[in-house]
Amino acid sequence: MATRSNGYRSRPDGSHVGKVGFYLVLIPATGFLIKMITMANIVGGGAWLGADGENYLSGVEGLLNQGYFSDKDVLSFWPAGYPILIWFLAKISLANSLWLLSIIQSLFYAYSSYFFLKQLRGTQLQPYMFLIGMALTFNPTLSLSSLAVGYESPIASCMLMIVGLILKSQRQNTNIELVKNISLVGLFSFLATFMQPRWILTSVVFAVMWALITQGKKAQAMVLIGVIAIMTIAPAILIQRNSQAIQKSVISTNLGVTMRLGAGESTSGGYSHSGLEVPCDPVPPAIVVEDNDLVKCVLSWYAANPVKTFHLAINKAWYFWSPWSGPLGNGTMARNPWLKIDPIINIAHTSPAGKDFVYKTFGKVVSFLWVLMCISLFFIGFFWLRSMKGMQSILAYLAFTPVVLSWLISIATIGDHRFRLPTMPLSLFLQVLGYFALIHKIKTKSFAVKNEVVDKKVRKHN
Repeated sequence: MATRSNGYRSRPDGSHVGKVGFYLVLIPATGFLIKMITMANIVGGGAWLGADGENYLSGVEGLLNQGYFSDKDVLSFWPAGYPILIWFLAKISLANSLWLLSIIQSLFYAYSSYFFLKQLRGTQLQPYMFLIGMALTFNPTLSLSSLAVGYESPIASCMLMIVGLILKSQRQNTNIELVKNISLVGLFSFLATFMQPRWILTSVVFAVMWALITQGKKAQAMVLIGVIAIMTIAPAILIQRNSQAIQKSVISTNLGVTMRLGAGESTSGGYSHSGLEVPCDPVPPAIVVEDNDLVKCVLSWYAANPVKTFHLAINKAWYFWSPWSGPLGNGTMARNPWLKIDPIINIAHTSPAGKDFVYKTFGKVVSFLWVLMCISLFFIGFFWLRSMKGMQSILAYLAFTPVVLSWLISIATIGDHRFRLPTMPLSLFLQVLGYFALIHKIKTKSFAVKNEVVDKKVRKHN
C-alpha cells in the first residue's frame, strides 16, 4: 500500500472495507443495545444517580420552579450547565426526562466511539481497531456511566469527537471542510465547558495543538480563533446567568472549596478531608469569605508549605489512578454502576474472610500492581504511538494531553479517581496500544514499528 505523507494509507476497495465498516458499527451498536436493556431494569426512572446526582436534579427543580435565572444555591455552587441541559429535557417530558437523558448520553457515546474508530481506518492502527473498540464500548465503568446523572459520560463523548474531528481535518484540504470541522470542534468544546468549566483549559490546549499541526498561517488563525471563540460562549453564558441570578459574575463558586478539601496539614489530599482546614479570613469590607479568597488562601498555604504540598501532590496523583473499589480506591465513585455487580465487592461482602482477602495485604498488593499497570500501559502506549510518526504521532499527543491536564487539575484540587472518567476513553485507547506495544516487543525484541510489517497487518485485518 502506498503511504501518504499525512500518515494515512490508501484504503482497499470492496468487501474488505465493508467488513471493517460492519464491525465499526456493530461494536458500539451492541453496547448501546445492552445499555437500553439495562436502562429498562433501572429502578426509579431510567437513570442512576451519579456522585452529584441529587445536586443536579435539585438545580433542575429550581429551574422548573423559578426559570432560567433561578437563585437556587446549587446552580451557582456547581456549574449550572449540566442541570440546564436536563431542564431542556424536562421541558420535553418531565416524567421521562431521565429516560431521555440516558438514551441521549448512550447514543452520544456510541456514536462518538464509532466516529473515533472510523478515523483510525487506513492508519497503522487499523490492526488494533477491534480491541480498541471493545475496550471503549464494554469497559464497565466508562460505558455504564452514560446511564448515570453526571457530566462525565457526555464529556468523554466530546473528547472522542474532538480528537476524531481533528484527525479527520488532516486529510481534508478545502476551506469549507476546515470551517465545518472548526465549528464542530468549537461546538463540542462549548458543550464540555458548559457542563464542566475546567474544560476551558483543555479546549484551549486542543485549539493550540490543532493550529500547530495545520498548514498555512491563515488556517492556523482560523482554527485558534474559531475554536476558542465558540468555546468561550459557554463560560460567558454561565457568568451572565449567575450575574443575574445571584448578582455575582462568576462561573461557579466551588473551586476554592474544592481546593481547600485537598489542602491542609493533616489531610491526605483526597475528598475526605481530615484535620484543620487551611485558614482563610474574609477580605474587608467583606464579612464572608468569597470563593476567590479561598483560592488565594490555598495557593498561599501551598507556597508556605512546600514539603507538605509535595507529599499531597504525590497522594493526589496516585488517587487519580486509584481503583474504583478495594483497599486503595480513593474518590467519589461509590455510586459507580459497575460496583453493583463488581465481583471484588461481592467477595468482600460474602464473609469476614472474603473482606480480609480483598482489603488486607493481598488486596493491597493487587490494587497497587493494578495502578502501576494502568499508568505504565498509558505511557508505553503514548510513546509507542508517537514513535510511529506522521498522523499516529499527532494522535498520540491529542490522546495524551487531555488526560495529563485532568491529572494536573486533580493534583491542584483534590485527588479523586472520578476526575479521570471524562478522559477515560483516551487513556483506555493508549493503554490498549500499550498492551500491543508489549506484545510487539515480545515478538520482535523491539518496540520499533516497521511500515512493511504494519502493511501486512493492515491487509490481513482488512
